[in-house]
Amino acid sequence: MSVSRHFDRIAIVLSGICIIHCLAVPLLVAALPVAAVNLGGDVHFHGWMLGLAVPTSLAGFYIGFRVHHRGGLVGLGLAGIVVLIAASLGHSHWDEGLEVSITVLGGLLLAVAHWMNLRGVRQTHLH
Repeated sequence: MSVSRHFDRIAIVLSGICIIHCLAVPLLVAALPVAAVNLGGDVHFHGWMLGLAVPTSLAGFYIGFRVHHRGGLVGLGLAGIVVLIAASLGHSHWDEGLEVSITVLGGLLLAVAHWMNLRGVRQTHLH
């Protein structure tokens, strides 16, 4: 079994954390005014998540591609990364609803691509 399975699983968890963050934080801020206190800022969270997700994703896709040779799958993952970076760069320029929607889209693209990468590696090794 390839090492990429570990990167894919880590990246799927990171995508899930990002999606939960994007959906839960606005609800918490709206429901609990105390949660609106700036504890490092949302921008820092996005920076940390990109710093973890991008290298993990690139490593997982690179290793997986060497096994299954599915370029479209890697392209889907790269599209997810680009969408997440765009959402992070647009953080202070877009309205919150648009930013959350774009971030969730990028996280879903990335999670689906990693899931497909994991399956592609497994199918190649099983045959």
